[in-house]
Amino acid sequence: MKIEKRTLSDQIYQVLKMEILQQKIHFDEKLVNRALQKRFGVSSTPVRDAINRLYADGLVDDITNSGAKVISFNLDFAIEINELIFMVIASGMRLSFKKSNTEEICKDLEHWANLQNECIGTDKYYEYDYKFHKTFIDYCNNKSLKEIYKKYHVLHEVLVRSFHEGNEPSIQANSIRTHEEIIKAIKNKDINVAVALTQQHYDIAEQWFRNMFSKIEK
Repeated sequence: MKIEKRTLSDQIYQVLKMEILQQKIHFDEKLVNRALQKRFGVSSTPVRDAINRLYADGLVDDITNSGAKVISFNLDFAIEINELIFMVIASGMRLSFKKSNTEEICKDLEHWANLQNECIGTDKYYEYDYKFHKTFIDYCNNKSLKEIYKKYHVLHEVLVRSFHEGNEPSIQANSIRTHEEIIKAIKNKDINVAVALTQQHYDIAEQWFRNMFSKIEK
């Protein structure tokens, strides 16, 4: 049996990260070191280590000796993140198609899409969505793309979760149908169709963000 040994800072980081993703900790909210030390019953070191990891994810900024602040989004920033994620995934798709076996890629894609379908409306859906798209990054054999995707996907997930709130089942089911079409295109060895479907996927997300921010501004 595999036993996971996680440090205190890792456990605190995972809790805070999920609370930011779920918006239990809100945009612009301050994370105060002393309050977190009291909450988790730890010294300052694991709290600061956890905050530094959140900073590396791009989830907090304005780090001081007393704590940090959760980032805030505006429409331009949201669109930039969405565009960047699409470009990274599209590059990963083309490189993986060129460098790797499409049957192996499709096998993994189908695995994650099936798990997504089983987990609509739960937190696990987002984990499997990440792994679906990450499949192309894993098979492209490009470390730099992997690092970029890992970093900016976290920010993209914050935005997607904010939009999905209250609308999960229908939106997520539509996303899975697009994933199935992408798999079909890869099986047919038509990378251009697969990339075009992915472009549509992220164009829809951009429209979500535009609608979301227009409501916030009213």
